[in-house]
Amino acid sequence: MAALSSYSHYQSSLSAEIIANNEDLLTEILVCLPVKSLLSFKSVSKNWLSIITSPNFSLRLSRLPKPISGLLMPRNNSQGYNFINLGSNPSPAPFKSLTFEDIPSRIHIKQSCNGLLLCSSLQENARRPNYFVYNPATNKCTMLPPIANDNGALYRDVVLAFDPSKSPYYKVVCVKDCFNSESSIQIEVFSSQTRTWRVCNSSFNYPNGPFFMEGVFWNNAIYWCKSWSPSIYFDLDKEEVREIPMPPNVSELGEKWSWYLGASRGRLHLIEIYSPFNTIFNIYEMEKKEDFCRWVVKYQVDLSQIVTSYPEMIKNLQTDLDYYLFSTLCVVREENDDDSYLVVHLPGKIIRYNFKDKSFKKIHDFASSDSEHQGGSKNGNEQVTDFDFVGTSAFQYQESLASV
Repeated sequence: MAALSSYSHYQSSLSAEIIANNEDLLTEILVCLPVKSLLSFKSVSKNWLSIITSPNFSLRLSRLPKPISGLLMPRNNSQGYNFINLGSNPSPAPFKSLTFEDIPSRIHIKQSCNGLLLCSSLQENARRPNYFVYNPATNKCTMLPPIANDNGALYRDVVLAFDPSKSPYYKVVCVKDCFNSESSIQIEVFSSQTRTWRVCNSSFNYPNGPFFMEGVFWNNAIYWCKSWSPSIYFDLDKEEVREIPMPPNVSELGEKWSWYLGASRGRLHLIEIYSPFNTIFNIYEMEKKEDFCRWVVKYQVDLSQIVTSYPEMIKNLQTDLDYYLFSTLCVVREENDDDSYLVVHLPGKIIRYNFKDKSFKKIHDFASSDSEHQGGSKNGNEQVTDFDFVGTSAFQYQESLASV
């Protein structure tokens, strides 16, 4: 028996040695591991460090489908963030608050894009905020250089563009209003490859005044969609700005009350909800072919059963109509589309709504302290205001090895 045990140990050691000495086989194993494990394994040996930090390995890793681990949701009147866990295997929050030794001022997340966060901080008496890109998985960040010669321009939006399956480098797009320029709207692009800002040739006048805010990167373009102004996109390859046709208004349902624009698993989604009295709405998906794009209905959502289960959503206005307190945080596409779902924010909790079977479940309860930030009380009877559900921010978190 002892001889058999020794032989098994020898075979196991031999197998491990074969794997360790076969770089191709080792790479195939490592590329399947979580990012946090890879960060730890970089210290195993110089060979493992070389493999994990090689551009080829990063490219292989980026081409594997990356699920959204969770959502980072800012607390009202606080520097902290709630982490809404979306993974099948719950993972700890990447951080609870954003603080860096060399950035003394308050830090805000502005946007998330494929594992990287675009953040801003405004120091006291500064004319402009500082922008930086942060990878929470590696805990590395880099400050962007200031945009030169802006001549008092008004910054409309600053958006991060990063597709690791195509390039290890990211871009940051700044849209600004140059009042002393013949073309009032000007676009500048920062490249992490050159570490410089460059003025694009796409400076333009837009007579109907588009509302540049909360742009979303998808398919190598930045999209701005608003119900009350022209919706446009900026093509990063061609450096052209074009208008996007929007879904037609359904006039009998009233005005568009809230909206959502976001990307998941290579698809761009739009939600338009008519009036705060409606819990039935469509989710659109962008269909893009060459220079043609249009919105098509992908899912139909009915939250009436959620209202029945969580009557705290109802705000009675002493009329025949009830007003519903909720906001749509994220459309999450899964590899099996039957498992795709919508993340919904209700008073004091987060709900996951499955598109296929219309089932739902609570996935997050805010702690009493967080409820207080949202206008609630310690006994759980939250007095939530309308403003807590208008434009609620939630930033996607995905693990990434990307360099910043």
